[in-house]
Amino acid sequence: MSTPKPTKTIDEVFAEFLADQEARLSERTFRQYESIIDLYGSYLESYWPDCDENEYRRITGAGGTYCGTLGPDGITGGISEFLGYFMPRKVAAGKDTMRAAGTVTKKLVKWLAEKKYVEDTGSLEMAEERAGEAARDLPAASEVADWLEAYIDENVPARYSRQIEDHFTVSRIEPGKLWLEPLISGDRQIGPVPVPHEVSQQCRVGWDISGIVAKTAKGWRFWEVWNVTP
Repeated sequence: MSTPKPTKTIDEVFAEFLADQEARLSERTFRQYESIIDLYGSYLESYWPDCDENEYRRITGAGGTYCGTLGPDGITGGISEFLGYFMPRKVAAGKDTMRAAGTVTKKLVKWLAEKKYVEDTGSLEMAEERAGEAARDLPAASEVADWLEAYIDENVPARYSRQIEDHFTVSRIEPGKLWLEPLISGDRQIGPVPVPHEVSQQCRVGWDISGIVAKTAKGWRFWEVWNVTP
């Protein structure tokens, strides 16, 4: 049985949300809102959260799009992946944009609840909690990445016996030191890896650092860092 056509599509709901925000925000802040909603729309069109292959083929086969076909219920399901994966790994942006991603999506979720566009209160609460965490953690992770890149530029090891390219989970933190668990290579915990004190103060156990570490005569050192993900 085909899904009933929604009263409003996601595109229409996004336009209404932005119109409501424009009336209360400064021009600069509103442009941030527009940018984040545009990024979230791009994510939805690329990843189709909560849609199976049959629904994807049915909609696209009829010339439809995710945001141009589905209704408001299709908005909240992708927020966690958007904030936890898409923004830190697919979008080259500074800490202000990362902070705005959490702030804007949190406001969007509250607005959806106020307008009663989404009936599943559980999904709304989860999405709002995730957005709040992202508003705090994404800019912090962006700063950690910047500090690590600057540190590597000044301290890249001249010689090494081995390199590991991987995603590394931060498993332990001490002042000026991190311990890492590689995701793919099969190695056990690596460390201590020296880092600036700002990094050890801001980083959190469980965060993901993607890049390369090198084994030197003095121990493990970061060789390259590409992303830091809360």
